[in-house]
Amino acid sequence: MYDTQERLRRAKQAALRLTRKRERQALRRLEALCAVLGLALTGALVCVSGKTPGAVQGAYGATLLTDRAGGYVLVAVISFAAAVALTVACMRLRRRSRPGKDEAPGGKRPPAADR
Repeated sequence: MYDTQERLRRAKQAALRLTRKRERQALRRLEALCAVLGLALTGALVCVSGKTPGAVQGAYGATLLTDRAGGYVLVAVISFAAAVALTVACMRLRRRSRPGKDEAPGGKRPPAADR
């Protein structure tokens, strides 16, 4: 039989293992979401851009000089918005995984003005 200290240590280890497992699962989901989003945006770029080559053959930056550059700009804006949303989701996930960091030494959170 285990004493109280040993049981407490084992319970904390089990809790830490479960927390890490949940974090790994969340990261796998985010990785899959990124892959799907990347493929979808690549497909959208191909569909929107059509078969028209750039204004200068071999210069990919010159494609923005053509009249059909609106699709490229649209895909860029969507990509940026998706990246911002993904970054915010990751930051919230990280903040949620460490709840004790925002608390004061007494276990109470400080007032919002002091943060």
